[in-house]
Amino acid sequence: MKNKTKSTAYDVIITFGTKIIVLFGSFIVSIILARLLGPEGKGIVTAIFVVPNILMTAADLGIRQASAFYIGRGYYSTKEILSSLLSLWVITSLLTLSVAAIYYSFGSAQNYGWGLISIALMTIPLNLLFKYFRGVLQGNQKIGSINVSEIVKFAINLSGVIILVALLDLGVYGAALVHLLVAFSVVIYSISVIKQISPVRFAFNTKLLMLLFSRGITFALALFILTLNYRVDIIFLEHMTDAEQVGIYSVGVTLSELIWQLPAAIALVLFSRSANSKDAESASNRAIKLLRFSFNALLIFCLFFWLMAPLAVTIVYGDAFFEAGSVIRFLLPGVLAMVIVKILHPDMAARGYPLYSFWIFLAVFILNVILNFMFIPQYGYIGAAITSTVTYIIGSVCFLIAYIKKESIQFRDTLFLKRADLVDVINIVKKLKKRWT
Repeated sequence: MKNKTKSTAYDVIITFGTKIIVLFGSFIVSIILARLLGPEGKGIVTAIFVVPNILMTAADLGIRQASAFYIGRGYYSTKEILSSLLSLWVITSLLTLSVAAIYYSFGSAQNYGWGLISIALMTIPLNLLFKYFRGVLQGNQKIGSINVSEIVKFAINLSGVIILVALLDLGVYGAALVHLLVAFSVVIYSISVIKQISPVRFAFNTKLLMLLFSRGITFALALFILTLNYRVDIIFLEHMTDAEQVGIYSVGVTLSELIWQLPAAIALVLFSRSANSKDAESASNRAIKLLRFSFNALLIFCLFFWLMAPLAVTIVYGDAFFEAGSVIRFLLPGVLAMVIVKILHPDMAARGYPLYSFWIFLAVFILNVILNFMFIPQYGYIGAAITSTVTYIIGSVCFLIAYIKKESIQFRDTLFLKRADLVDVINIVKKLKKRWT
């Protein structure tokens, strides 16, 4: 247990460090794009990729998590899982492409043109394949390889924006092509890593496919409803306002959700550890401890960010995006609350209980839709931000209550730091210092 805890702390810190590096670089890229494309161009690029991203969450079918679960528990070998995943990928890609094409044919194609839409469509099978490969890597606890894939994504993203958008001046087409290049690059890298673990071959195992689907659909439902809650506001804005408002709102959302990088790093490691864990109590205690650390650290950061948001946005993005500062201020309370879900849901899901978040956030999604209908026509992107924060807080509180009841723990143990936590931090720092010296 001691070695495992050390490994968990090390992986979380390295993963978070990777995300910070990538985050800083991506932040620079977003500034370049915003200044080159302007609010309208930024809004167009955001709008055309919203539907593919949502559909990919559904088409993922929870297979990524199911793969990690079965590999981590030792129920099936990596070779068996991988072969079945490749067959399933062909089916889900074709279905998702068909649904996306039908959606775009009702309005979006006329607004943006099939050339731009086609680029967005081509990212779907590539991103789906990367999602499936990521599950194989998680099941094998290849956290380092996943971190390298993030570096690859950033490097291609930065170089693509500089060459296609800045130097060649391809505008929104260049920005869309960057998405495609990033997806292609991470798939190639993932294949190179996975080939060292297992041969990459197609095989159709009906029994295993059904098991992956039956287990995965529960993961998929939870992630799909969470993604809808995160992104449905942009769909409403696209149809109820103009591209400029979508662009301003997207900048506010992107900056606000920066604080999710820490829980994202934790979730990546936590899901892998919990899927491989045979002790539910130790898995829960690990998740709760990580929640206490991250929530309190991010609370301090959010207070500082709330004060500086309008000034920071103006300095970085320019006067055209000034109102994104107000969007950030309205979003931050809800984004902070969702840290609870971002950390506890992966633990629950990896131990076989992903539907807790589904039922809670299904109700929250209905409320989200109602409030968007009420607020966006009158308040625009501010109405969308208010709606998101209200629904995020409600959903997070309900999920925390459900988690507390299931695990039979006290509320004070979930969010409030203990003296023992500080001792653990000191010990982790000492261990890491020894590892690196």
